[in-house]
Amino acid sequence: MRPIPPDIYDQVCELACGMTNATCADDLVLRASLYQQLLAFYEDQQKQGRLHPFVVEALADYTEEGSEAVRFYREALAISEPDEPRHTILISMAERLIELGEREQAEACLHDGRGEAEDRNDSDYVAEADRVLRDLGAEPGAPLNR
Repeated sequence: MRPIPPDIYDQVCELACGMTNATCADDLVLRASLYQQLLAFYEDQQKQGRLHPFVVEALADYTEEGSEAVRFYREALAISEPDEPRHTILISMAERLIELGEREQAEACLHDGRGEAEDRNDSDYVAEADRVLRDLGAEPGAPLNR
């Protein structure tokens, strides 16, 4: 598993924290400006060949338009290495898929994400997946109804 380089981690966290604070303060102009900075950072990392799934997932998390967020989540999954955690991406993507009316895809992501969260002993994300599955009327840990 490749670590997140400290400079990348710090930059993304600073922008994400700023967007969260701007949202809480109802400062949509600041939030939009910080989002554009995160988007530019993503594009720069991509051009440099240093793009880490952490950057793409964070961008997806703060992307307001649902289908665009799902596109970024899919990109984060595509560039992640097999041993890297993917459950946070899958569970967050599932929530966006639900908003878009893609229930079956969302359920599949939730079950896969929950399974990995369980394997990684991430009880917070197991609980999050279970909550979303319950909201969907699906059984946590049960096979998909197809």
